[in-house]
Amino acid sequence: MILAITSTLFCIVTIKFLITLANLARHRVHITPKISLNRTKWPTVSIIIPARNEEDNIETSLSSLMKQNYPKDRFEIIVVDDFSTDSTRAIVDTLIDASSVNVRCISGRKLPPNWLGKSNACMVGSQQATGEYLYFMDADTKSEPLMLQSVINFASRHKTDLLSFNPRQAFTSTVEKITLPGIFLSIASYMNFKNANDKSKADAIANGQAMLFTRKSYDAVGGHTAVANEISEDIAFAKLMKICGLKAFWAFADELMSTHMYSDFGSIWAGFSKNMNFIVNCQSRFQVLGAFIKTNIIAWAAPVMLLVSTHYFIGDPSSFNAYSLAINALMLFASIVTYLILVKELFIPARYALTVPLGISLQSLLILNSYRLSKNNKITWKGRALS
Repeated sequence: MILAITSTLFCIVTIKFLITLANLARHRVHITPKISLNRTKWPTVSIIIPARNEEDNIETSLSSLMKQNYPKDRFEIIVVDDFSTDSTRAIVDTLIDASSVNVRCISGRKLPPNWLGKSNACMVGSQQATGEYLYFMDADTKSEPLMLQSVINFASRHKTDLLSFNPRQAFTSTVEKITLPGIFLSIASYMNFKNANDKSKADAIANGQAMLFTRKSYDAVGGHTAVANEISEDIAFAKLMKICGLKAFWAFADELMSTHMYSDFGSIWAGFSKNMNFIVNCQSRFQVLGAFIKTNIIAWAAPVMLLVSTHYFIGDPSSFNAYSLAINALMLFASIVTYLILVKELFIPARYALTVPLGISLQSLLILNSYRLSKNNKITWKGRALS
C-alpha cells in the first residue's frame, strides 16, 4: 500500500512536469529566416557587444555580424572592450581594418558603485549608439547571414518593445552533451512561454545573449541604469518592460543564431552558479529546498521506483504491486520519450537521452550553490564580484 501511494505521488509530480513541457512546446514561437523582397526602407540598428576577455569567441561572433544581409548603411556594430586583459581588443581592431561595415571598438568605463560589469558596458555602448533599434548581443554567439533582417522583420511585424530569443546551443565536448540538455530542460520547466508573451501577465523571460529594444522603449524604462545591479539583467529588463506597459516578447531562433556557452564542467558550474536561483526565481530557503526536492524526484523517481516496484511485484504479485509497477513503467517510458525528443532537437546523439537525468539533478545543485553564493556575497564572474 505504501509503495502504491508513493508511486502515485511521484507519478503526479512527473506528470505535471511532462505536461508543463508539452505546453511549452505547444506555445513556442520561432523566428525563421526570411528575405524581404518588397521592403525598401530598413530601420537603423546599433548592435552592441560587451566584451571582456573574449579572445576565444569575438572573431567568430563579429565576423558573422559583418556578413549580415542587411543594408550596410543601416546598421552599425559597437564592441565595448570592458578592460580585457587578453587579445580581445587586438582581434577586434584587426577585423575592423578589413571590414566594409561600420564597426567601432570603444573602451568601457570604470565600474561605478552599485553597477555590475555587463550592464555597465552595455550602457557605455548605448550612449554611443545611433540606431532606431538597440541590439545587445553576447560575444559567444554566431549569427547566420539572414539573422538581422529576419529579427527586425519579426520585431516590426509584432510591434515589440523588447524582443529576446533563444539561439541554438552548440555542443562540442562530452561533458556538455551529458549535462546541458538536462539543465536546459529543467530550467524550461519553470517558465511559461504563453504568459511571457502576454502583456497582461507578470511572467517574463529574456536572454541576455540577444536582446533587441526599440530605442524609444529602452530610454523610456531608463536603459541599463534601471537594471544596473541586477545579476540577471535580462529577466529584470523583461519584467520592467511589462510593468511599464510595454511589449516584451520571447521566441526561439535556432536557424538564425547559435551559441557555445561552456566547454568544460568547471565553466558550466561557475557560469550557472552565478545566477541559477535568479533564473528560476528561487530566492528563499523554502523555495530552494522545494526546487531541490522536486527536481530530483523528476530526475530519479521513475527509474528508481520502477526497480523497487519490480522487486515487490516479483515477491508478491498483488494488485497493488501490479498497479505500482504499471505506473512506474509508464512514467519511465514517457520520460525517456521526452528525453529522446530533447536531444534530437539539440542535434546530439540519441544515447545522451540516458544522461538527461544527470543534468536535471545537477540543476538542483546549481540552484543550491547559486543561493549559497548570493547570500554570502561570493558570486564572481570574469574576475569581478557580482554580489
